[in-house]
Amino acid sequence: MFASGALSVAVAGLLMLAPAAFAAAPANDEFANRIDLSGSLPIEKAGTNVAATQEVGEHPHEFLYEPAEHSVWFSWEAEDTEWVTVSTCGSDFDTLVGVYSGSSLSLLEKVVPGNEGTRFDCGPGGQQVTFRALAGTTYEIRVDGNLSPQPPAATEGSIALEIVSTPAPGNDDFADAQAVTSESLEGGTFYRVDVPGFNWNATKELGEPAHAGDQGGASVWYFWTAPASGEASVVAVSGALEAVLGVYTGTSLSELTPVATPTSFSGKVDVQVTAGTAYRIAVDGMFDGGAGMASMGQLTFLIYLTVPQPDLQTSIPFESVPSVADQAAPRTTIVRRDVRPGKRRAAFAFRSSETAGKFLCKLDTRKVASCAPPKAYFGLASGSHVFKVRAVDAAGNADPTPAVARFSISRPPRRTGR
Repeated sequence: MFASGALSVAVAGLLMLAPAAFAAAPANDEFANRIDLSGSLPIEKAGTNVAATQEVGEHPHEFLYEPAEHSVWFSWEAEDTEWVTVSTCGSDFDTLVGVYSGSSLSLLEKVVPGNEGTRFDCGPGGQQVTFRALAGTTYEIRVDGNLSPQPPAATEGSIALEIVSTPAPGNDDFADAQAVTSESLEGGTFYRVDVPGFNWNATKELGEPAHAGDQGGASVWYFWTAPASGEASVVAVSGALEAVLGVYTGTSLSELTPVATPTSFSGKVDVQVTAGTAYRIAVDGMFDGGAGMASMGQLTFLIYLTVPQPDLQTSIPFESVPSVADQAAPRTTIVRRDVRPGKRRAAFAFRSSETAGKFLCKLDTRKVASCAPPKAYFGLASGSHVFKVRAVDAAGNADPTPAVARFSISRPPRRTGR
């Protein structure tokens, strides 16, 4: 039996734990009790998911990461047809956001987002979903904790929910092209541009060309001066945006001269650039005839520039080289690796000991394919990867020992501090 003093201490301890251990679930824990947020944008709503649960019939609904089963619900009816962003960027824990249509848990359908995840303008722990809302449609919003961050983080806390009209990009017009600069790497033999952006609510100007031959309709512009001469790979990466590119010289829309003609709508253009030359680069969304609009979404704009290195053989007069069959295999060297685990991408610059010829690249179990430096891969899965590249000279001799780069893609550590 407890002594009276010990019993008092035990009771006091239980009372101190009671508020946290037996906190009441928030009113909007159940889907049927979701909080109505209807009204004009912007909308801001503070809330909590402390002690919230997952009710019967509530499913993950294709969250990007694993939900913590501490979900709360909100409901919002769109007054206008427009692009909107639902976010929890000001929340004090790692959140997940899902947006759906449907009047019951069993009938919910996930809204197809133009962006889902953490955008470049959202603080640590926050999530954003950008989508095209239709006037008169009611959208159900679920906020939950995120079990995925490493190390394990809090899954309950204060929620700062916001619904806003998605702004048009600042570089929508040619005259407002975003100036981008190159980061010099490898002693000036390799340069990189890496900037975030989006083309939601972007338009196409009168007199603007059809980039890559596509009608488009939601273009944004970049302005880049080549720091050196060489081959540049211009890339637009997005999970939702089907991008087309145009690379030009000229100071106005009426004076543009294309310097590259893309052969496919891959969101990538390879072009020879000249040091000191200013280039205007357009990123547009591929036009969808069925939807009657151009593709829109968040994007990352990249340029990889490889500067050719002098070949000592060019100093030897051609006439002095005896005409013999080439039986020597080239040597392959990886000169630069740019691995971005948090963005799930990797790029490699490489060279051959011989100037003429080609390269063959292979990533993991993918098929061997012809490639050119720099070779970039996007949307890589978490885990270990192996990249191999083999030079083949003009005579068909292949390097018997390809250059190999091993790397890993893993979710970066959770940032602390808010």
